[in-house]
Amino acid sequence: MADTVHASPRNEPPEKVGAKSISEMAGRETPLIRNYWYVAAFSEEITRVPMRRTILDRDIVFYRKEDGTPVALQNRCAHRSYPLHKGTVSGDRIVCGYHGFEYGADGQCAHVPSLPAAPRAIKVQPFPLIEDGPLVWIWMGDPAEPDQSRMVYQDWCSKPGWTHVKGYMYMKANYLGLHENLLDLSHFPFLHGQVLGRPEHAAAKPKVRVEGDVVFSGVMHRDVGMAPNYVKATGIKPPFDRESAHAIPCPGIHLGQAILTDSSDPPQTHIRHIVHIMTPETLKTTHYFWAIARDKAIDDPAVDKESLMFADKAFMEDKVALEEIEEVIARDKRPDFREKIISTDEGAITLLRAFARMAAREAGGE
Repeated sequence: MADTVHASPRNEPPEKVGAKSISEMAGRETPLIRNYWYVAAFSEEITRVPMRRTILDRDIVFYRKEDGTPVALQNRCAHRSYPLHKGTVSGDRIVCGYHGFEYGADGQCAHVPSLPAAPRAIKVQPFPLIEDGPLVWIWMGDPAEPDQSRMVYQDWCSKPGWTHVKGYMYMKANYLGLHENLLDLSHFPFLHGQVLGRPEHAAAKPKVRVEGDVVFSGVMHRDVGMAPNYVKATGIKPPFDRESAHAIPCPGIHLGQAILTDSSDPPQTHIRHIVHIMTPETLKTTHYFWAIARDKAIDDPAVDKESLMFADKAFMEDKVALEEIEEVIARDKRPDFREKIISTDEGAITLLRAFARMAAREAGGE
């Protein structure tokens, strides 16, 4: 990508740009992409007590059957629209708290207290789920045709020799902004301070490539800092170089790796998975799950604590910044304003184009 400044079509209202511009780059008005798996919850969030969560504009209730299997259903009784999460779980069924209608895990009404038999026409939509370690994924496309090939399993979840810390934040911003933030690391020394980089690191150019709709990006930062407890527990030797590698296989997950090379002879290489999971609630709000996984010092609580403190600080700084941006965009309605694009935005722009292609395919055109 050339070191020139370009105007971005992302902020142009539909009446001001041609159809080609709109389709080339996803923006805040691009319809949510449904035919993929999204993380609905951490496993421990779903219990025998009904839980409500909005995902891709769908109001959904979650609970577990007696054998522990998670269930997701439309959170609206087919009778009088009472929210099912206000009811209870009995056996493998969820019971509406208004008139006692009972629904099975398939969404079919199995019992109506005021009738001798439940009519087959009474049902709610079920949503396919896959539980993978600490993550429960939901298919938001056609429930009759979940595409297993699009599931992004995470080996670090349950593979022996690994451990992880994780967390969740509710973000009042569009999920695309989080993807862009993660692909442009030139903000590190300014938003996150010396912990993640120095001002000169902002000049590092990412290497971007695309395979199908999967976007890959990587950038090298020389002589970076490292958390003291991790250095002590692993015996790695400063100074360190850190390669930040990214792969985005679908709209709902951003796979990061921090590949750290130390100054030992021969050099040691340590890899940590930094997994960002963005599940759109709406076009303006996002469920932000994250996990940091490592295969070194896996039984050291001090490293766990340090990782959690780092993540809570850095990811909260990202959240606050993205919410501030969202407020500015909502407030500033100047029709002539266009965001400018520079060379370090290459990964983000490439990804927005990939998402635009996915959205266009779902809409029935390229």
